[in-house]
Amino acid sequence: MKAQWRLLDLPPMTAAENMALDEVLVEVRGSGHSRDTLRFLQFRPATVLVGFHQSLQEEVRLSYCREHGIDVNRRITGGGGLLFDENQLGWEIICAKSFFGVGIPNANLFRRLCEPTITALRGMGIDAAFRPRNDIEVAGRKISGTGGTDCESAFLFQGTLLVDFDIETMLKCLRVPVEKLKAKEIDSIKKRVTCLAWELGRVPETREVKRNLVEAFEQHMGITLRLGGLTAEEEDLLSKKLPHFQSQEWIDMVRPTYEKTEVVQGARKSPFGLVRVTMQLNIPRKTLKNMYITGDFLSFPSRALFDLEAALRGQPLDGDHLCGIITDFFKAGKIAIPDMGAEDICIPLRMALEKAAIARHGIPLEHCNRIFTTNGSFDEVLAAGPQALLLPYCAKLKDCDLRFTRACRACGECSVGDAWTLGRERKWRTVCITSFEHLMQELEKMKGQGVSAFIGCCCQPFYIKHVEDFDRLGLPGILIDIENTTCYDLDQSEAAHRGEFSSQTMLNMALLHDILRVAGQAELAGQAAGAGQPIMTEGAAGIAPGVTPGVTADAEKVGGTHAAL
Repeated sequence: MKAQWRLLDLPPMTAAENMALDEVLVEVRGSGHSRDTLRFLQFRPATVLVGFHQSLQEEVRLSYCREHGIDVNRRITGGGGLLFDENQLGWEIICAKSFFGVGIPNANLFRRLCEPTITALRGMGIDAAFRPRNDIEVAGRKISGTGGTDCESAFLFQGTLLVDFDIETMLKCLRVPVEKLKAKEIDSIKKRVTCLAWELGRVPETREVKRNLVEAFEQHMGITLRLGGLTAEEEDLLSKKLPHFQSQEWIDMVRPTYEKTEVVQGARKSPFGLVRVTMQLNIPRKTLKNMYITGDFLSFPSRALFDLEAALRGQPLDGDHLCGIITDFFKAGKIAIPDMGAEDICIPLRMALEKAAIARHGIPLEHCNRIFTTNGSFDEVLAAGPQALLLPYCAKLKDCDLRFTRACRACGECSVGDAWTLGRERKWRTVCITSFEHLMQELEKMKGQGVSAFIGCCCQPFYIKHVEDFDRLGLPGILIDIENTTCYDLDQSEAAHRGEFSSQTMLNMALLHDILRVAGQAELAGQAAGAGQPIMTEGAAGIAPGVTPGVTADAEKVGGTHAAL
């Protein structure tokens, strides 16, 4: 006989009500006081939701949401930020862990959880398919995502289904993490997502979508669904929990203090999620004051990440020691992140520590956070002896006749000209990058000609997105974050790809001066240690200055595969 589940189909609710009810349902089921449940959820008013481990400051344009009456709240599950307007439909499974026979979710379980929605979509004439780790796609475009959490003996799994998607509003609400983009042919989120309305040529009735989902869940899970309401215990607990989920304490729970000067940050993406590590340091005592691990990943149990952060507080600023604590935490089974492990946290942690080490050179720590390196630490790149300066075309004046070229006349009217002069004074190979492809070509050429290292300018999203491309080329480099609004922020990726990004950015000249000062000191020290031998390699000595490879987000804006979600 098929197991009988409750079908919970309540009217649209506010974000706080929906989030509070999520916690109520999984808590009560975890204590064994309720039945397994399939729940549909809808929101009114429109709501931006961040994942449990995400920071509002990093993910949401709060001023826009306030101005347009869009609610903001936090899920009890992990994953990325999303806009859940009144046209979207969500589903949730709240059931005993024994139903699936697993204690910790894995890739196979996520696939199994997505199968009912795939069947429901196919029943509506949409050729949907599973996309690891936990998404559903139609011809490569995402139409649904899933996430989950647990409480004692129960799981809560949830999914979203895009019914009629408002891309423009989403882009204005979310600071969409463009670093998640991988394929260079992707220029816009409009090519990465789809919805029922686009696929069907009409907006389907909500009841039609729900009916298809109910039938599919019954089929795949071998259950019978019966419409029901909340129990008295659930209603009572909901009234008690609701104030907490309406509070700023909950909504802004993850708040890395990265704006303070003693804070450094590292970020690393993988196919399974983005991990950011924000470290607040006590420099005089060489200890870790606080550490925040944020991102769009899933973790179990829900509070495990906070326990790990607590275990790291007050520890010495030693990468091996800190990573040892993280590794032991994973080995002891105190935390599980599907498809990820301790190293996925240790990599960005070491990146953050590397930025802190840069402060030894007299560069303010708040500026060190805007420095990125590739194929070596900051000191290793300096020891290699930079010989090239890479500059982004988008920092040139918008009406400059050389804006979309590799050249610069150094007229002094923009920051590119000022930087160009600094590079030529040092007899460095200096060039403006006009596209991502141009950047890759220049780096390949420089490596073949014996250039030992480079300094360039780019925005953080570009660096995170293309860190593997830089690693693959193998040329050591120091990258400096740029100023002003970038093409990533303005969703002008297609124009950037064509080399037609029309806005102007600005180089961080103060930081560039600091790094060139330190580079000069390192060169002198190297010459002294080498009995006066120059740092530049013989191969690089014959390169005519005027073409510089470099790392720059502007380079991508310059026309590379700059994709803004």
